[in-house]
Amino acid sequence: MDLEDAGRSWVVDHALGPAEIDAAVRVLTSRTITTGPEVRLFERELADRFGVPDVLALGSCTAAMHLALIASDIGPGDEVVTTPLTFPATANVILAVGATPVFADIDPITLNMDPESVAAAVTPRTRAVMPVHLGGAACDLIGLKSVADRFGLTVVADCAHAVDCHVDGLHVARAADISCFSFYATKNITSVEGGALVAGPDVLARARLLARHGLDFTWGGEMTATAAGYTPREVGYKYNLSDLHAAIGRVQLGRMDSLQATRRAAVAVYDDLLRDLPGVALPARTSIADHGWYLYQLRLAGTDGAAVASRREHVRRELAEAGIATGAYYRPLHQYELYQRTARIGPGGLAAAEDAYPRLLALPLHGRLTTAEATAIGEAVIAALGTAP
Repeated sequence: MDLEDAGRSWVVDHALGPAEIDAAVRVLTSRTITTGPEVRLFERELADRFGVPDVLALGSCTAAMHLALIASDIGPGDEVVTTPLTFPATANVILAVGATPVFADIDPITLNMDPESVAAAVTPRTRAVMPVHLGGAACDLIGLKSVADRFGLTVVADCAHAVDCHVDGLHVARAADISCFSFYATKNITSVEGGALVAGPDVLARARLLARHGLDFTWGGEMTATAAGYTPREVGYKYNLSDLHAAIGRVQLGRMDSLQATRRAAVAVYDDLLRDLPGVALPARTSIADHGWYLYQLRLAGTDGAAVASRREHVRRELAEAGIATGAYYRPLHQYELYQRTARIGPGGLAAAEDAYPRLLALPLHGRLTTAEATAIGEAVIAALGTAP
């Protein structure tokens, strides 16, 4: 296959199609284009998929995490233990409520939070643990919940990569105290922009209030209503999801099994091509969790960190020249000046996270990636590694 002809198929693709366009047009030509019946249907369908009583649809996963912390009464003077190997939003929402992020180290194989490192980072000020299911690989929520129960902490899971992920037979939405999901453009299913919050009834009720400016609506809550049928209860935010986004999300949710099958087929191709490649480890799987396959991240071996990093960048450059976009997720947050000022590191240090980052190489993985394209990408990886210093 000629990589020059592949175009968008080599990068993360949103996998939208005619059904999503039809759904958007249907809403745009209806009476309600912002929060209304489509949002409520999306929430119901998400709840059924996750196996939970209720879901709150929101404008983003960041909004969900922010509201989760506020609704859990976490604020100034409190600490939240989280992973450094994540997107900045995970730490930013902790800072946004006035609390302090505390970085615990990761398991070097799964790349997710290590429960023992979390336990070591707990202080009398710690109120919650915020794990991330990195790339769709489920965290050790059983171990993390054990630590949380020991210290009386709330587990608020960043499930941005894990919309189709299970732990010990349960969807991850049921495995933490609070779970936050993303439907951003690059995710396994997308509403273009969007997110969702899963929590107990008290947290969910307060989050629902906060998501609409802290207003208690007496007329049903459609944002198109003109009468001032509301009562301000507390200072809130503009975090609601629109019917336009929800309609797209509903179509994507209905297609999720098919989209995931496409991703898993590409994963199988990558596995077959790369599993015996010297100096390369495939993404880790665990015995009690299935993988949600948001990312397919290889780990490069080697004892010299600088040499490994140079090798990875060589491979990324070679693939980029062939029209193949790759990623390295994520630079540990404690290496940024912002979090050096505003966060702290647990007593065990972050050696595993620091060692892991230079080794990570994420290959294209999305709902429109064909097995032929995955084969060409895998072969290009092999060729690039063969010329690496």
